[in-house]
Amino acid sequence: MSEHRKIVLILGNGFDLDLGLKTSYKDFWESEFCPKDYPAPLIHHLNQCWPDNRDAVKWYDLENELLKYYMDMASPSNPKDYITEEEKEFLKIFEPYKWDYGMYNDQADIVQSLVDKQVILVANKVIRKLYVPYKEDLSQPPVWRDKKALQLIKEGLCKYLDSLKYEREARDTVAYQVLQFLAIEGEGTSSVVIYSFNYTDVKHFVYSAKNANIHYMHGSCCDGKIIIGTRDEREILENYDFLQKSFDPSFNPPALVADLQDADEVVIFGHSIGENDRQYFKAFFLQQTNFVNTHRKDITIFTRDAASELQIKRSLERMTDWNLSTLFGLNNLQIIKTGGIKEDPRPLYDFLVKHGKGEMSTREFIGKLINN
Repeated sequence: MSEHRKIVLILGNGFDLDLGLKTSYKDFWESEFCPKDYPAPLIHHLNQCWPDNRDAVKWYDLENELLKYYMDMASPSNPKDYITEEEKEFLKIFEPYKWDYGMYNDQADIVQSLVDKQVILVANKVIRKLYVPYKEDLSQPPVWRDKKALQLIKEGLCKYLDSLKYEREARDTVAYQVLQFLAIEGEGTSSVVIYSFNYTDVKHFVYSAKNANIHYMHGSCCDGKIIIGTRDEREILENYDFLQKSFDPSFNPPALVADLQDADEVVIFGHSIGENDRQYFKAFFLQQTNFVNTHRKDITIFTRDAASELQIKRSLERMTDWNLSTLFGLNNLQIIKTGGIKEDPRPLYDFLVKHGKGEMSTREFIGKLINN
């Protein structure tokens, strides 16, 4: 491309998943790094969520569930504990590894209740040896434990993501190719700014991005400071404002909103454009439906399949105040489904060639995708 253009690339979790990284909520929840046994009402609530369908859970579902958890409280100023007072009194006298001696036979119902709640854990299922991993924390009020629980989720997620291994096969993914050639283009005739909503280190998985201009919207596990939370809500009382992203000590989002306004081209890969991130996207998409002041832009959205495409369109409809048709009409907007290349390879072919990948190598790459 000869003329200088500004390109903004936005990465969501779908980008990591396309690379082959196991970064879904389910992957983390099933790992040893997830604090599923921490005795906080928040963790207890999350453990009950999506028991039969965690495959479909997105990270924005977790963010939404944090808000739902708060909104469902009967009294947020004095939150109810899921551990009863009787159970707390029992835990004061509890000594680990005594179940096999019959020490607590008279309190068998209480023991079983605490095992069901994952407050008491089973060290040996054969002889029923039991222990309480967070006994000291149980003396703290529910809100104290909820705050610590969110911090443990952050720490556990960083440890989990750091444990992931890079596979060379990632080079044969759409995600890798898109980032590779946009990063190369950013060193040439166009300026490319990358905004990642992921916690993974982009440069670690795509070497060609080592010199790229990358900003991490919610922090990165590179420095161990990540942000997990819900959008701003005026209804949240001060004792639970730690659930909001903006109250995280590390919250200092880069200038995505301004760069979107100035961009000639916007590429979104694997991001849901959901309600929790409306503060970053709504002004931009509303601007692009303005008949008077619209600067026509190239907007390409990469998503997985027809179901996720539908979800994207619904999000765009809300972002444009139900002017989705106008958004399409005033911009060069296309949605490319990475799972639908066999049915329609042309949009991906045109995109890669436009951004510097040779025609022959593009045909070979797409042919490999189709045949796999």
